[in-house]
Amino acid sequence: MTDRANFSPRTDRPKVVITDYDFGDVAVELIDNVFDTPITFRQHTTATFDPLTGATSITDTPHVVNAGVLARNRVEDGGTGETYDISIWVHHGSAGLPFLPTTEDSFTYDSILWRVIEVSPTYSSKGLIASKIKGRSA
Repeated sequence: MTDRANFSPRTDRPKVVITDYDFGDVAVELIDNVFDTPITFRQHTTATFDPLTGATSITDTPHVVNAGVLARNRVEDGGTGETYDISIWVHHGSAGLPFLPTTEDSFTYDSILWRVIEVSPTYSSKGLIASKIKGRSA
């Protein structure tokens, strides 16, 4: 049995240094190259009012990005009612979403419009990396 007080750790192993940018690179690699599923994400903007005409306008800005689709579930409401939920990951790299999604946004996947009902962003000390998004069929 060795005496732990006199035990010195091995120093001949290579050291692994992980930076904040590595996590962002992993998100981009997985979402764009492994689970690359194109979606159209619609960023909902606040309504603007034109006082001259009295009209309001709401603009949805489309962003075509890749997403990692995690799961698609059917939720029964009893009787004939049912809705579908979906969970996806999107990254916030240069080819991803340049903003943090909100529950006012929506996206189209598999020809179905999904309303965002939950956003779980992932951060590092350098900033936003990716977001897990849950959507419900509209």
